[in-house]
Amino acid sequence: MLLTVISLLAACSGSENGIEEENFANTGQGVFILNEGNYNSGNSTLSYYNPETKTVENGVFKRANDRKLGDTGQSVTIHDGVAYIAVENSGIVWGIDTETFRVKGQLTSSQTEHMINPRYVHVISDTKAYVTDLYSPYITIFNPKSFQHIGSISIPEAKSNGYASTELMVKYGKYVFVNCWCYTDLIVVIDTEQDAVVDSIHLKTSFQPKSMMLDARNKLWVITDGGYTTNDDSYGENIPHLYRIDAETHSIEDDQALDTDESTVQIAINSTRDTLYIINNDIYRMGIQENHVPVRPFIQAPKDNKGARHKLYGINVNPRNGDIYVADAVDYSQSGMIYRYSREGALLDQFRVGINPNGFAFK
Repeated sequence: MLLTVISLLAACSGSENGIEEENFANTGQGVFILNEGNYNSGNSTLSYYNPETKTVENGVFKRANDRKLGDTGQSVTIHDGVAYIAVENSGIVWGIDTETFRVKGQLTSSQTEHMINPRYVHVISDTKAYVTDLYSPYITIFNPKSFQHIGSISIPEAKSNGYASTELMVKYGKYVFVNCWCYTDLIVVIDTEQDAVVDSIHLKTSFQPKSMMLDARNKLWVITDGGYTTNDDSYGENIPHLYRIDAETHSIEDDQALDTDESTVQIAINSTRDTLYIINNDIYRMGIQENHVPVRPFIQAPKDNKGARHKLYGINVNPRNGDIYVADAVDYSQSGMIYRYSREGALLDQFRVGINPNGFAFK
């Protein structure tokens, strides 16, 4: 009887739910896949894929830490052995060890002055990182090692229709470009030495810049989703545009309207930063010297048995070998699908992950 009691106590130790935390030791070059889940459902998850063995481990955050990731996982980025995961509706940024998946630190909205719904993390240095936000007209600054809140940067022009959305961050020299997504046409420029906005760019011909990449010529490529169409009204012209902006002068050099109305537009770039991959229904490949997005897609989106395209929800390129990873939300409620293509566009693998996969980070 005593041995039974001791064994029961041992089984419950280290876990508030009575479930043993799993031990992971991933020393290879794998891929983290963040699954957004459904809004207000608390079902965000993290998957880990090993391209050498073609194996995927789903739900690794919960399995390693015996706690849920949270509600609406927005982005994952890796720096110096730590994966930073912004979970928007939970108001939290996790930092996990990239080999063990164990939590190393966290930044919550209650710890900060202005963070509400964190969207993306960009590490500036070993002692400073930025966090963008959906509702707060501030970018939060924290220490990426200690997770201590440092301060914030005011974004005076960002607020529109109740939102103050700041999104992706792209660094050029000492400056960081930040797109303000919801109901605006704005990109702000931050001096990372002053931690202050020093310039802004208005796109003027389209709204809601959604994705940005910097190429080898220091040109900033920006794609918009064009705004929203609703039952009552329409915000923006609802046509995606692709812009090329000189990162040095902040001037718009090229502006082209895309052919379709697709809100899940995205851009990725290869490691040499000379080739863009664009989601706009299908996937298009475009050299940075080209003047227009090609007419024919590089990779066609999968279709269901009725001939309707699946909703491609995320894209990224492995910087080591050029493999292209594409996230398919399918119907936004079932487990999503990941497709891995070679740089030539050949399908190498496909596998199921969590609900609404939206982002990749390469270890």
